[in-house]
Amino acid sequence: MKTSAQAEVADSVVLGEGTVVWQFATICADARLGKRNVVGSCAWVGKRVVTGDDVRIQHGAFIPNNMRIGNRVFIGPNVTMTDDKYPVVNNKQYDAKPPIIEDDVSIGAGAIILPGVRIGAGSTIAAGAVVTRDVMPGGLVKGMPAKTDS
Repeated sequence: MKTSAQAEVADSVVLGEGTVVWQFATICADARLGKRNVVGSCAWVGKRVVTGDDVRIQHGAFIPNNMRIGNRVFIGPNVTMTDDKYPVVNNKQYDAKPPIIEDDVSIGAGAIILPGVRIGAGSTIAAGAVVTRDVMPGGLVKGMPAKTDS
């Protein structure tokens, strides 16, 4: 495990063997990252996030609290995952619904994944896609909103 001196990693974080955290990344309390993960510079990994093995989270990605990310997942630079369907300051009805990312998924640079979306195993999300609904296993989606490639 290698952690840059400039990274912010909470004391309660568990980093799997061979995991690397680059400068200015933040990993919040109680996150558990699997073996051989890479967390890129300036990435944000929220509280209680759990990842499988061989996950790559690139520069500037935002991973909200309570996300589950499978094995062998690539999350491109500046990907944003969201967990709040109706973001409002001081919302007393806040109901976080983070996306779920299954195994062997590849998410291209700058994609946005909306709350509660499930990305099925083996799926590919094109760069810049805005994913508003579940993606079937093995699917390829692109565009805004993201649609199945035909």
